[in-house]
Amino acid sequence: VDYALMMICGGIPWQAYFQRVLSSRDYKVARFLSFAASFGCFAAAIPSVVIGLITMNTDWESTALNAALTKPDYKLAVPLTLLYLTPPVVSFIGLGAVSAAVMSSTDSSILGVSTMFTRNVFTEVFYKNASDKFSLWFLRATVVVNTCIAMLIAILVKSVYGLYLICSDLVFILLFPHLTLVVHFPRRTNRYGMIAGFGVAFFLRVLAGEPVLKYNAVLKYPYYEEPTTDEYGDYQYGYQKFPFRILCMLINFVVTLGVSYLAELVFDRVPSLLDYLPSPDLSGKETPYMKASGDEDGNEMK
Repeated sequence: VDYALMMICGGIPWQAYFQRVLSSRDYKVARFLSFAASFGCFAAAIPSVVIGLITMNTDWESTALNAALTKPDYKLAVPLTLLYLTPPVVSFIGLGAVSAAVMSSTDSSILGVSTMFTRNVFTEVFYKNASDKFSLWFLRATVVVNTCIAMLIAILVKSVYGLYLICSDLVFILLFPHLTLVVHFPRRTNRYGMIAGFGVAFFLRVLAGEPVLKYNAVLKYPYYEEPTTDEYGDYQYGYQKFPFRILCMLINFVVTLGVSYLAELVFDRVPSLLDYLPSPDLSGKETPYMKASGDEDGNEMK
């Protein structure tokens, strides 16, 4: 249940998906694109499955590799199949296409993450008066930091599929509640609630451990499986059997709504100058942000 909901709902808040949904002409086009994309993803997975089956059923000792595949070699299924089981021309084009796709996806992801962090977090929350030049230099620094983090993850983590699961995991726990609340209950949330919900959910997720990142859980939920060693003698990190991802996601919902409601009560009774994160969507009442966009009486500018 935990993984099923994570894979279903965790794919919704991805920017590549909802950006196209929100840019659709109407809901019918958005719905058609969503269903068409589901079949497209299924079709795109077929070549990987076929290559995996070929890799597992090939007598590699009879090929130029001249050695049987071991467990660490399984992650090299695609390059080994293209290199040893196809003509040189196909191998050259195939490996080049894979390399180009990986590099293209990597640089676009790093630039997208850095841009969103600079625009949505740095200039909107922490430094609203930042000039364009200063924001540009901050973006460049963010690109360098994200590149270093991505490089460390690529060196330390040996499973691309595991990284994909971690991304879906974090998106499901951290972003899915916020996207749902912003779309369906925009007047029930504000920035204080969003920050609190994000922080609490992220903290609980980190404490739950992650075998892909090679660390055991600090917070052990019921039915926790302790670390062991497998038949090859390799150390196996502990993992949670309890659906803790759903629990963290629900806690994110509750904390976001609760802190947003408390913030609304507090800032209805204190001077507006103390509101450092004003949100015009908090309620129908006037906020410092809304008043700044109108005349001196708070009326909206036409």
